[in-house]
Amino acid sequence: MRKPVRKSVLVFLVLVAIAIVSSTASGGQLRYKLDLVGSNGLFIGSQTSDLDIDPARNVAYVGSYIDHGVAVVDISDRSAPAVVDVLSTKYRGEFPYSSDSADVDLSPDGTLLAVASQPADFDSSHGFGGVTLYDTTDPYHPVQLGQVATGGVHDVQIDPGYPRRPYIYAANFESDDPVHAHHVSIIDASDPRGPTILADYVSPEPQGCVVVGTHTCDQWFAVFNSAHDLTLLIHPRTGRVLLYVAYWDSGLRIVDVTSPASPVEVGSLDYTPVFTDKGLEVDCCAHYAQPTPSGDWVLLEDEVGIGEAGGVHVLDAHACDGTVYCTPKEVSFWSPPGAGTQASAIHATVNTDGKVEPGGIFQRYFSRDVHNLDVQEDRFLAPSYSSGVFLVDMKDKTNPTAIAFWSGAAGVKTACHGKNTLNAWGYQGNCYFQGREVWGAKFGDAVPGNPLDYYIYASDFWLGFLTFRTVTL
Repeated sequence: MRKPVRKSVLVFLVLVAIAIVSSTASGGQLRYKLDLVGSNGLFIGSQTSDLDIDPARNVAYVGSYIDHGVAVVDISDRSAPAVVDVLSTKYRGEFPYSSDSADVDLSPDGTLLAVASQPADFDSSHGFGGVTLYDTTDPYHPVQLGQVATGGVHDVQIDPGYPRRPYIYAANFESDDPVHAHHVSIIDASDPRGPTILADYVSPEPQGCVVVGTHTCDQWFAVFNSAHDLTLLIHPRTGRVLLYVAYWDSGLRIVDVTSPASPVEVGSLDYTPVFTDKGLEVDCCAHYAQPTPSGDWVLLEDEVGIGEAGGVHVLDAHACDGTVYCTPKEVSFWSPPGAGTQASAIHATVNTDGKVEPGGIFQRYFSRDVHNLDVQEDRFLAPSYSSGVFLVDMKDKTNPTAIAFWSGAAGVKTACHGKNTLNAWGYQGNCYFQGREVWGAKFGDAVPGNPLDYYIYASDFWLGFLTFRTVTL
């Protein structure tokens, strides 16, 4: 997500309705219902961010895009998830001000939690920007271990070989650090109480500028080559440890981190951003990348913000095993119904005297884009902000097909006006016109007594933590 200026008041001008139709599925038939079976509002209406889950230990960790910290959620009862602890991001010591928790990641063995933070006011001199590590021996009450500063981290991933490979990868999307900004920092956590930055990977494409008409090269018309999200895979054929980076306007970058101190780019799919005369960016905004477990396919998702909403590129990556430089080839593209009706928005600031002036942002731009995926070999989950969440079949990689969806409950907006919300920027629990904004989703465990059905866990920007289950039709 490219963040709006937080001190602006966010407002919508136009709300566009979306029709979700079953014709999106193969043969016009959905294979499942996606039922919402449990939820917890967390910090109601307060901008929930990403999540990670450990169903075997009945716990979920859910971040906050402002400074409410990480909610530790007991999911023993899938229908009634309960917050049992909150990991504060009001860190003491050198950084007395608050930070967000834009992303969380559990190690494969479930013993380590990494939290990505950016200063809540975008100034690293005022708040901690970097990665914080927690011991999750007690899953419901993690213990803080150490921190490493990068100026600001939007996404964090723990090495799939952890603890044998004690490395952590941080995407410094909006960092202002003079050394690490916009890079991927590779962190040595062999001593989790004193993690250190081992190396950085940076796209070979530098920051740039595209001038449109009379506009200057400001933040809306600058090519933004910055590491946004990343995932990793130990390639099953070669054993190479590959890092897949959605590098925004620099597209997809595939990096061999088998030797983490010496990262080497071994593949890419370049984007070449251009701007229309209306200032809309095209061929841009690589937001999330994840391979299938085989490594033969990569899903690359865009988050455009305004204009046509972004979707998911399915890329053939059979040649991308780390042994030779490769360029994945697109075989299909998927976007949810209604993606062409991204909600309109304008720059505006509402002053205390009620006057509306240009500048800032009025409501969220990102209303129909697909967001953080979860990818298996033949299916993926596509959280899609106000469009809800979709389960997509891709056995035929040339024709991804939605087989289940959730688009929100009736009256869902009412849940956004809760008494537990802090007055972060002068509003309380206000979802504006959107009412839902699904941020992330994870495949979960089998439903007891129904081996063909399974749980799906999700985070919603306004509504908190959600538990779904598939119901086979």
